[in-house]
Parts: sequence; C-alpha cells; structure tokens
Amino acid sequence: MTRGGWVALMLCCGAVSVEAAEPEVADCDFRWECQVGAHVFSVAFDSASGECTEDDMTAVVETSGGKTGLPLEKAWYGSIANVADGKSVCRLAGAKGSVGGGVSAFAVDDRRALVFFTRDDRPGYEWVGVALIDAATGKVLDVKQRLGQSKERVVAILKTPRGFKLQLIREHLKGVQCDCSAAFADDWMAVDVVNGRIHARWMR
Repeated sequence: MTRGGWVALMLCCGAVSVEAAEPEVADCDFRWECQVGAHVFSVAFDSASGECTEDDMTAVVETSGGKTGLPLEKAWYGSIANVADGKSVCRLAGAKGSVGGGVSAFAVDDRRALVFFTRDDRPGYEWVGVALIDAATGKVLDVKQRLGQSKERVVAILKTPRGFKLQLIREHLKGVQCDCSAAFADDWMAVDVVNGRIHARWMR
C-alpha cells in the first residue's frame, strides 16, 4: 500500500490523534491591548502579505498621542501566553473569557512595561525577544530581538525579586547523536531593567 493509502486508512480508522493533526492557520495580524497604571497603549503586529511564512511582519506601539514603530527586523512574530505567576498588563485583542487572553507583558513600574514575543526561525527553534516600552508616550526604550531560543512551544516567564526569568537553550551538546531536543541544554536567563535598559544574563 502506498503512503497515501496508509494515511487514508489511519484517518478513517481514527488512528491519527488530535495532536498529530495539522495546526490551525496562524493569525499574522494581531493586537495586544495594554494598560500600565493609568496609561493605555497597544502593540499591533501586521503582515503586509497576510501570509506568516513570507516573514514580513512589522509592529507598532500605539497610544492616544500617535504611533511608534518597534525596531524589529521583518519576520514571523508571535505572542507568548502568560502561564506563570506574573500579572499580565496586556491581552490579545478579541480573546474570549477571563483566562487565556493574557500575554507575557509585565509592568516594570507605573509607567514602563516589558513585553515578550517569539520570532520564527524555521526549521530551528523559535527565538524569544523582549521590548521595553514607555506606556505613557509609546516610546520604545530598548529591544532585545534574540534573548535565546526555546525548545518549548509554551514559554513560562516567572517573576524574580529584580525582574523575570525564563528557560532558554544555552548549549548544543555535541555528544548527543540525534537531531532532537535532547541535543540542546536549557538554562535560566534573568531579564531585568537596569539604568533604563534591558539587561539579560545567565543566572549561573
């Protein structure tokens, strides 16, 4: 039997799990609605072609005073859901319910926010980046486009006394003879704001 025949047989007999099904088409145009203290702003990502795989997405920060472009290279960007203990200051526009709309964007103080995002690097792992935004003016104070890569689709960003931490790939293990996640070792990276700039460092 041909490969196509086997696939058809598996589908009709229920042998292919839901997890193995084709993923839904990604949304290449999305907006985060945010509030830090009394300051309201949004971050909008947009694909010129409407096709994520064209790697042509750009982003802008919007306030009542106008728009400011996020200085990012054109690429395929995505949100990071807030699954950890920090209180999100942004929600994905259009998300329903009280849970699930929060993205990994957190207040630094009553005026500034750190907003985290992903950048596609197919066929490799996704990069995690972060921007520091002045919520009052919409000014982008600092950006780190490539903090590091994550093996996981879900990235947990946890609070620390000084800022936040997350697990990213630190080392490619040359002795592991497979093209698999076991060949990459994670470690904790701390992300803080020091003297108005993003400071990222390995925690050990």
